Amino acid sequence: MKYFTAEEADALIPELEKIFEAVAELAARAEMKSASLHRRQETKTEDPAASAIERSQLQFLASGINEWMQKIVALGALPKGIDPALVDFPARIEGREVYLCWKLGEKRVTHYHPVDEGFSTRKPLPKRR
Repeated sequence: MKYFTAEEADALIPELEKIFEAVAELAARAEMKSASLHRRQETKTEDPAASAIERSQLQFLASGINEWMQKIVALGALPKGIDPALVDFPARIEGREVYLCWKLGEKRVTHYHPVDEGFSTRKPLPKRR
């Protein structure tokens, strides 16, 4: 497993922003497709052929989201969410394994949390030298 420094994680932020931009677009399209499918079922105007096409399109969009999220894994990081967009980076601080954590919109990695905890328990990184 690769361990990241805060600077190495910071260097990936522009790439992560591009990935999450693509994911957000696909997720919005999937949300619309899902809502359309749900409306068809609720109003009992379900056309089996049209519903099958929409389900297939929804699966295609989900597959696209998964492909983009795998790009984060390929960078050595761990995607933790889409909404909100969260990424953890394996790291060591004072000899302990931790995750540096980043949330879409942050320009730098400034927090971490223990590997057995999550975003809600994150703490500020020690001062950078």
